[in-house]
Amino acid sequence: MRDPRRRAALPPGRVLADIGLVAQRNLRKVLRNPRLIVFSTIQPFMQLLLFAFVFSAVATVGGGLGYKQFVVPAVLVQTMTFAAMGAGIGIANDLHTGMIDRFRSLPIARSAFLVGRTASDSLRLGIQACLLVLAALAIGFRFQAGLHGAVGMIVVVVLFGIALSSFSAWIGLAVRDPETVQAAVFIPILPLVFTSSAFAPISRLPGWMQPVAEASPVTAAIDTARGLALGDDVLVQISGVHLHTAAWHFALWWVAIVGISTALAVRRYRLG
Repeated sequence: MRDPRRRAALPPGRVLADIGLVAQRNLRKVLRNPRLIVFSTIQPFMQLLLFAFVFSAVATVGGGLGYKQFVVPAVLVQTMTFAAMGAGIGIANDLHTGMIDRFRSLPIARSAFLVGRTASDSLRLGIQACLLVLAALAIGFRFQAGLHGAVGMIVVVVLFGIALSSFSAWIGLAVRDPETVQAAVFIPILPLVFTSSAFAPISRLPGWMQPVAEASPVTAAIDTARGLALGDDVLVQISGVHLHTAAWHFALWWVAIVGISTALAVRRYRLG
């Protein structure tokens, strides 16, 4: 077995191979649980249909924009947000079963566990986002900024899911209990989703809530996704911000969330 100094000096090729093995292990674990795949796919489809059809009957955005066009990017971001909880729950399960202790005893890169988890979660979130986009197109949603806007929106929602997966991973390592992790992640995420521009323009929120919504990372992700999907002119009309402003806001939040969460998760993983 390698000592810590030799483990830290593993060549880049070996580190990448270790990351690939961990990611492959996580993906196989998901594929061997078909019920998880089915239910995790059906739930966002139900949310998409409910928000697109039920709320469109009573909600208006203004400026000739249908509520379906307004809400679909928000539902995609919301789905990635809640799907990210799976990272923390999976890590807590690995802790509970002793799998992480086995990883620590193996001569693999220390970063392989967390980076491999992120890689597998990225693929899972990307597939889920693409399926939701196909469903949105089937119910009448249309991209108004062309193919590059559609691809950009998918990239943004997946990146946001990755950021929250890193936060969820830290919670999973800190809390350690799978049942408690879900509640611990849900508590801060739920108010962030609903205190944002997700389901109504910020100008229609209560006055005290508007500054909170404007500063929210969820608002930054949703506004960026909307701007890419619908165009800068539409984003200015409904949110009062330009796409480049929303994108910078999103980038700053992404770096902060990923940087802080990853540092805390690595520290927690090393402490045991």
